[in-house]
Amino acid sequence: MQSAKNVEILKKKGLLSSAAAKSLEKSGGVSKRKSTPTYVFITKDKKEVTPMLYMRGGKGTTPDEKQDKFVEEYNKLVTKYATLKKDKDK
Repeated sequence: MQSAKNVEILKKKGLLSSAAAKSLEKSGGVSKRKSTPTYVFITKDKKEVTPMLYMRGGKGTTPDEKQDKFVEEYNKLVTKYATLKKDKDK
């Protein structure tokens, strides 16, 4: 599976035709996932750690308003205290 970004790079370099790119997309060979920004904390010994939140046992369930509000507040704290990780491609 290729990322849409990689397919665009190959098209720009002339290594992949538009028809081939469309064929890849149609066959499911191109990922449609969007990546979200990665926030990290730098530890005292200069290691990067990533804060994470997940709801254990929540797979296949619908969150309620309190849960949505909690996740929203958590994300605000992460953006306030953590550092946005630089993208390797830039």
